[in-house]
Amino acid sequence: MKTNITMKLVISVVAITILSSCEKASVYNGNVNIMVQYNQQPVPDIPVYYYAGIPEKDNSGNIRYQGMQLSAIDGSATFSQLSPGQYHFTASVFLKPAHKTVAADTDVTVRKRYRDESNYQILLSLR
Repeated sequence: MKTNITMKLVISVVAITILSSCEKASVYNGNVNIMVQYNQQPVPDIPVYYYAGIPEKDNSGNIRYQGMQLSAIDGSATFSQLSPGQYHFTASVFLKPAHKTVAADTDVTVRKRYRDESNYQILLSLR
């Protein structure tokens, strides 16, 4: 009886040691590629902002964004190495030829990946 309990204890200690010495899986980040378009045409030099999670506001009520990139000549803006989580992307600009302000926004969830990076392709159609 005492030998049986000792044997179970030894097996438990060995199992815990083996499991705790295993290498932990890496969690890869995600890349989000935003395409900014107006009337189905790419729009360059548009500021694309993002924030993670719930937006924070400053004292005057404006949202504090965590990052910004200008869209390239092909209308793309790539945000690399974003940690898994919920993100909100927005673009807004006054277009002189249209004589109006156009905007678009979207939410993206970057999921945990254990094999490779997540890549997301998002279209922001300015209206």
